[in-house]
Amino acid sequence: MVTTLVKLILCLMALGRTTTCLEILFEQFDQFSGFDIVDMKLRVRKFNRTMTTLNGTIFIQQPIANDLVFHTDMFHSRLGNQQFNHYPFKMPTCGFCDFFDNLHNMYEEHIHDIVNVPQLNECPVRVRQAHILDKVFPSSVLPPFCPTGLWKIVISGWLQEEEKLSYQMVVKVYENDFFG
Repeated sequence: MVTTLVKLILCLMALGRTTTCLEILFEQFDQFSGFDIVDMKLRVRKFNRTMTTLNGTIFIQQPIANDLVFHTDMFHSRLGNQQFNHYPFKMPTCGFCDFFDNLHNMYEEHIHDIVNVPQLNECPVRVRQAHILDKVFPSSVLPPFCPTGLWKIVISGWLQEEEKLSYQMVVKVYENDFFG
């Protein structure tokens, strides 16, 4: 909430001109496989008239080491009409433990309020429940050149060259105009 307020103030201070800020909203979250490894009971809910949040619990069902490797594919729908095209954006693959270490190193301010999140350098990640309550997608992580529209982010976890876990998020990126 504080980062949104800071962004608003910075946008309004822009020399009396119309300023455009990119905003992002959760639209959908679905898990397709891997419930025996990680069961993500997450849902997107309308928080107020202008914001959606992610809520729920992530159940890590068994200890997971770095040999479960995450791969990410991104798809873009420019018009927001669910007609997605594969987007040539490469994100590095990484192991499960490295994924959480990266979250701690790069985005600590965005994950500090997730209850029982795996700690930095915790490997293997122990069995646990992590609770997410009214988590707003942090628009500050967007690059300034991000195209608007719907984005589908498909994440799959691979173990010994076999897909074991798969889930996706759909988010909406839009321009929010402020007049200074």
